[in-house]
Amino acid sequence: MANQIDVDIQIDVEIFDETGKETIRKKEKGVYLHKNNIHVIKYDEQMDDFGPVKTTLMIQKNKIVLKREGIVKLHQTFRIGKKTEALYTHPYGQFRMETVTRRIEFFKGINLKSGRVFADYDVRLNDQDARRHTLQVKFQEEE
Repeated sequence: MANQIDVDIQIDVEIFDETGKETIRKKEKGVYLHKNNIHVIKYDEQMDDFGPVKTTLMIQKNKIVLKREGIVKLHQTFRIGKKTEALYTHPYGQFRMETVTRRIEFFKGINLKSGRVFADYDVRLNDQDARRHTLQVKFQEEE
């Protein structure tokens, strides 16, 4: 049986390109659960003009999987030093996404009541130039 707790979540994304840096910060409520060596964070992410998207982060020893379901669909895998491919479905169309992961980290807090997931990676959509991204997801048990 998995242990599950309700959590407050803060998502920080930074996107770097030749024009500078774009920063996106969101706060959501969700759940954190773990069983054996698999840790999962689930939440509904509010997409500005499109409503909620079910988002799941699955953290394992050597990889992180980001899954989005709803008006936006994505199954993105992060593996250090590896190139992975995904199909990113968005209201504006479908895009082929290549991800090359530079670094992933997962820190667990005391009694698994909090933690932080971090990924540093490059993304290429279709044949556009790659852009560097960082994703940080912090979670803490609701009080």
